[in-house]
Amino acid sequence: MRRSDGIHLGLASGERSVLTSLVEQLQQILDGDLDSDPVTLRMFPDAYPGDRQASSEFRRYTRDDLRTGKATNADTVHAWLTGGRNGALTAEDEQSWLRCLTDLRLTIADRLGIVDADTEAASSTAVDGVGLRDVYDWLGYLQEHLVTTMTAPR
Repeated sequence: MRRSDGIHLGLASGERSVLTSLVEQLQQILDGDLDSDPVTLRMFPDAYPGDRQASSEFRRYTRDDLRTGKATNADTVHAWLTGGRNGALTAEDEQSWLRCLTDLRLTIADRLGIVDADTEAASSTAVDGVGLRDVYDWLGYLQEHLVTTMTAPR
């Protein structure tokens, strides 16, 4: 919610707990071997799908910086969720939240097999993914709510 000094978190304890767990799982992925988890292909896509050498070269020069940025975003969000930070979000914090929520949704989309609008629609009817799909949708809601709050007139 927006107050006179900026945007403040407004999460219930259960929501905070779920989000904290998801962020910690993301941190584990980012701290691990990026080549061992297929979800990292979604977070670090192939820049030149038809050219292995160019893709390898591109990855060599960009992946460490991208990983660091994603890890920093996750660390920022984790600090807010666990009480290490409080008060109003700074403009940098807002961007960290948006980027981290995107990475969380990409991670879950990979687990659900969502690759485009058609597979996203199909996944909403899958019985075995109901709980995870609900979390995916909830993260989208949080992201949309944050964007709406950030862009609302002050």
